[in-house]
Amino acid sequence: MNKIKFKKYDILKTITLTSILLLTSTHSLAELNLEEKVYTQKGYPYEGLVARSEQVTIFYTKDTNNVSCRVEVSQEGEIWRGEVRKSSIKHFTQKPLRACLNRVDAKKLLADTF
Repeated sequence: MNKIKFKKYDILKTITLTSILLLTSTHSLAELNLEEKVYTQKGYPYEGLVARSEQVTIFYTKDTNNVSCRVEVSQEGEIWRGEVRKSSIKHFTQKPLRACLNRVDAKKLLADTF
């Protein structure tokens, strides 16, 4: 009778420890980093804007042939949010910032950094 109690206790202890290990290991696997670095092409005004801003972020969603995207630029604690633009996947892949931010807005934002 005593041996049966110890076996049940050992089995329960093993199951509990295994459950704790599984839960903690899957929790660490579930942390995904959704941030992806995209490097912009050289040239005025986009290269200067990236260099002189605190952070330039491109938010995008891909469809079958197109990309919908917008840009946020952080400068001196303020965040500028651009309007959503549509672009082809090819243009977005080659020049992501230019596809999502028009040149006039980029020039204006760059001028604000001086």
